[in-house]
Amino acid sequence: DIRLLGSLSADESIAVRKASIASVALLLRLCPLPRICELWRQTVLPLVLDVEASVMERAVDELDTAVISPLGEQSRNAGKNGENLCLRMPAVLAGIDSEAMEYLHRGMMMAAKRSDGKLPKRFVEALGASVRQCARPLPLREWSIGLWSMLEEVASDSTAVDFSSVLDAWLCFAKLSKAGSAKGAGSLGASVLRVLTQLLPPEPPARLGELLESVCTALSGFVAPPEVIRAAMSLIDRIEASGKKFDAFAQHAKELAAWRATFLKSIQACLAEAVRGEGAAEASGGKRLEAALFALGELVLSDGRIVSEGIVTQVQTIATNTVYRQSQRVDLGAAIRGHAFAVLGKCCLRKEALAKKSVELLVVHLDPSESFIVRNNVLIVLGDVCIHYTSLVDRFVPSMTSLLRDSNELLRKQAAMTIASLLSEDFLKLRGSILLRFLYVLSDPSETVRVFTECVFSRILHQRNNTIFSQSFLDVVCALNGWSGLAQFRGAEGNEEFSLLHSPARRAMIYRFMLSMMSSDQKFSVCAQIVTTLLAAFVDAEEAVQLPKTTAEPAGQTLSDGLSLLCCKEMRICFTTQRAGQEDDDAEGAGAGNANAGEKAGAADAARAVLSSILKRNMCENIVPVLVQLKSLMESMRSPFLRQLRNCLREILRDFKDDLQVMLSGDPQLAAEIAHDLQREKDDGDAPTPAKPPIECSKPVSLETLSRISRRKSLGTMMMRPAPIPIDNGAPPATDQALLDPAVSSSSLPKAHRASRGGARGSAPSDAGSVRRPSGGSGKATVGVRRSAAEAQLPTEEAGGDEEGPRPARRRAVKRVKAA
Repeated sequence: DIRLLGSLSADESIAVRKASIASVALLLRLCPLPRICELWRQTVLPLVLDVEASVMERAVDELDTAVISPLGEQSRNAGKNGENLCLRMPAVLAGIDSEAMEYLHRGMMMAAKRSDGKLPKRFVEALGASVRQCARPLPLREWSIGLWSMLEEVASDSTAVDFSSVLDAWLCFAKLSKAGSAKGAGSLGASVLRVLTQLLPPEPPARLGELLESVCTALSGFVAPPEVIRAAMSLIDRIEASGKKFDAFAQHAKELAAWRATFLKSIQACLAEAVRGEGAAEASGGKRLEAALFALGELVLSDGRIVSEGIVTQVQTIATNTVYRQSQRVDLGAAIRGHAFAVLGKCCLRKEALAKKSVELLVVHLDPSESFIVRNNVLIVLGDVCIHYTSLVDRFVPSMTSLLRDSNELLRKQAAMTIASLLSEDFLKLRGSILLRFLYVLSDPSETVRVFTECVFSRILHQRNNTIFSQSFLDVVCALNGWSGLAQFRGAEGNEEFSLLHSPARRAMIYRFMLSMMSSDQKFSVCAQIVTTLLAAFVDAEEAVQLPKTTAEPAGQTLSDGLSLLCCKEMRICFTTQRAGQEDDDAEGAGAGNANAGEKAGAADAARAVLSSILKRNMCENIVPVLVQLKSLMESMRSPFLRQLRNCLREILRDFKDDLQVMLSGDPQLAAEIAHDLQREKDDGDAPTPAKPPIECSKPVSLETLSRISRRKSLGTMMMRPAPIPIDNGAPPATDQALLDPAVSSSSLPKAHRASRGGARGSAPSDAGSVRRPSGGSGKATVGVRRSAAEAQLPTEEAGGDEEGPRPARRRAVKRVKAA
């Protein structure tokens, strides 16, 4: 799968990123298929901006190999046999998009810096030869947008490309575009005009009048695409600015000023016609109106004095879709309204008073009932207004962040990019509702949106403040479950729409990312918050929070998440000393001499002993007492969370099995049961198992197989919530997935009442909880799921029959553990 190869280009390891560049480059040379070229543009080109200099140099080398050198080799043959250089462009430039062109520009700048600011002469000559080939003329479909994009970088300081050749190419483009528009013609024409803008000499060229006439004609006819309009206005602004500096351009500047006034009147006439409802509904009239609106926006940005009440009224009428003809409302279409909102936003950037009046109008049109084009443009306008007038948009930020959960993937991505831009430039503060909603995007169904948000957090926001996750973790847990039962954590209020109460898998994605960005100290802090703030709230003697009765309610999901977080693999550092020893050993290095090896090993053992003492004290004083009290409360209330709590206790005490009697001094029975569970797991893991063929997914997994599953599960596995399976008296045993899930397991009843489940005492245990003897006839019993001694039913001959019940059997099991 080439997608895996492409994902390695974003790896944290420098060596992996460099190897990814080499692999994709080799694949391109051996197999230059279109999808391989696309992979090269998506993986190699972005790395020309890598923060690591060696990776950046490697990417620039591959750019030189794939683009610059091949074109340089062709320059010597251009013109000898009349071959068309445009048809022999490198394969990676075919179908290049705007994002890849930006990276291409940056890569060429990096390549030029390595050669004293100059690109290879043959390469520049090849670009100049291809310009002359395009002016023959050549059909527009055979013009290379990548070639003209590269010309933008070399035109300003090159003598190989002259103004007349590019002007001929523009005139040829203007004629061909009238005959029929080809795909991407707007971007192509804009590139040609940008090259002409850079090639303007200090003295006006002889054919400047011909260029201005062509450009002004294209603008006045309202037929040019938006890209060409923007590039043409930039060219006009450049000539007018030159008229103020050089007398030679003064006459041309005066002519352009007069044309600008006439052009503005033509735009107002077009808008007036649309406001009266004449011709705006037709397809040709709609395209003409779109061009007029976009041109008006460019005029406003260049000169804010043209903004008048009449223009604003016309634009607002079109944007709000309040055009009437003969008392009938005329629907102008989403594209026209989107252009109108863009023009209104540009007017607001030039007039602060207008921005104050229009900001509420803009926010209203973020409503889901509006079209995607309208909401997208309004969002972009609000982002720009927030940069210029931050105080105006502060109270409307919740309306902007509400788009992070929209059904449209592109709008969610646009909202994430806008919010990320404002956060990275400190126009917004990452706190409160903004933090909770932006974290919500970490679980977005779209991988593109999710990966973008992860990059923003890891590369920008977390580097500024590495405590944002640990300080707000518990508030995030409560908010994602929609629970506001804790007085100090009420993030759920006002964010009900961003609740993931019924999506535990998405919550697990957010938790895992946050934990992956935390240090060990921060994980200790989070663990303490979960125990002393969340779990302790249910056993508080003064103001106890009511224990949830079901797993479906918000409080139940929050409690379940807290217990899952305590015993997951991601939080194991808080309850074990093994990782500390490993880190110490890795930090010391493997190449030390034998004389220092003993000292380092002794230091590591000493550090491990100190850490073990600290962990043991923290467990005895802060964690275990709360969990034991909560266990007693759950037993008295027959809570469905009892099984999950016992699993949690067993996991966090796994590395302290030699000190269980000390840590659980107030409940020796519980200490014995946990010791029994841990010993049984060890015995089951040490028992040899015969080799078996792989288990098919369609068949149920046996209990012996489940017993060999890794003891400590990941957070994502623990928080899976399949639908409960209905069980009646004649129903088959529950599925293995249901057995693994503490929220739906039948053994979640309190131990004091489990014997009476399904009938009178002494009834036969269900298959799901029955004990199986291993093959070979040994007296040791094994179970398929990890249960405590109180939860596992012992064989009938050991339990003493129906008269004894499970209690005497449990006592004998405890005695055996103590004797061992």
